[in-house]
Amino acid sequence: MPSCSGTPSASQLYPLYLAVFVAVLGFSLVSPIFPTYAMGLGASYTLLGMIVSIYGAVQLLTQIPVGRLSDRAGRKRILLLGLATFTVLPPLYIYADDAYLLLAIRSLGGVGASAVWPIAMALIVDRADSRSRGAAMGWYNASFFSALALGPLIGGALYDRLGLYAPFYLWALLGAASLLVVHWRVVEPEKTKVQVGLDLPKGQGKLIEPGYRPTFLACCSVVMWAGLVGGFNLTILPSFAAGLGSTATGVGLIYLAYGGSTALFNIYFGRRADRGSRRLLIFTGCLEGAVSFALLSAADSLIDVVLLFAGLGMGLGMASPAAAAIIAETTSADRRGEVYGIFNTSRMAGVVAGPLMTGMAADSYGVRGSVAAFTVLAAATALIALLVREPAKN
Repeated sequence: MPSCSGTPSASQLYPLYLAVFVAVLGFSLVSPIFPTYAMGLGASYTLLGMIVSIYGAVQLLTQIPVGRLSDRAGRKRILLLGLATFTVLPPLYIYADDAYLLLAIRSLGGVGASAVWPIAMALIVDRADSRSRGAAMGWYNASFFSALALGPLIGGALYDRLGLYAPFYLWALLGAASLLVVHWRVVEPEKTKVQVGLDLPKGQGKLIEPGYRPTFLACCSVVMWAGLVGGFNLTILPSFAAGLGSTATGVGLIYLAYGGSTALFNIYFGRRADRGSRRLLIFTGCLEGAVSFALLSAADSLIDVVLLFAGLGMGLGMASPAAAAIIAETTSADRRGEVYGIFNTSRMAGVVAGPLMTGMAADSYGVRGSVAAFTVLAAATALIALLVREPAKN
């Protein structure tokens, strides 16, 4: 529960932030080498796009029902099951001998992720009131993206020095560590305990407050854009960087700039979202993303790409915590598992569409053709952000 000042105590949220950080650090280790790994098993760019996107496709199908289940059966036990899959996935990758087998492995990962990200977000929002939700979600995103920044750099260095499987072995260890952190340190919110086995009374807990459906959809489009960027990064970024003469370690540096910038600006703008206009932050952040992708098409050196991805991270840092906080203010508190299941499903829609679009565009028009397609999508997201209606603050 929040403290009397309206700000959740560190002891309540720190274990969740730590678990998110460790879990993301684990799977992000393989990001810079995953295309090389999959194509080494015989995947084309189009099949690579399918392999990457099936992870999100499974989440599209499972996040909302898993979120609903957590509203009734308790969030912690669902979260533990999800983190357990992050521990068993790496050995499956190591022993895969065919590119098509990766479709099944990634599907299992999608089920596990459905039990992690929306549940973690719901647990954090359960402990934060309206005066601190921007900051709370900012720290959640910072935990996510700081790990996303460090993981590829570490994974790329491990690959360059110890070989292909070293990042996968470390991922398995980190998955087990995140599982233990949640098991020992995270306490099930009392609110969800009393709901175990109970249905919500008929007529209570309407999912979206009247008049805020366009706002809900616009905020979901923001997180969908983040998913699209993630799909681009995993599918095409290594090839784009290689075209500029970059090594796997160089790709890790791009991820470091992107994830580090996103993490730092999530903290700063998460606090700003609790004091100023969340709508303005959402629009400005989306516009920043559009400008960064537009300039990326003209980049001709690794340092250009690093700087532009830092700018892209700044845009996401502006928009994401503000959007997550508005979602909390305009939806039912009794159905947060379901709400953030939908919110994260929107992100996964981007993760699904992104690799498919970039893979097909790269096969047809080259890597830079996929960059042009993403520039158009970024501009469209900025326009949709204008639909956001900010609720009055208490």
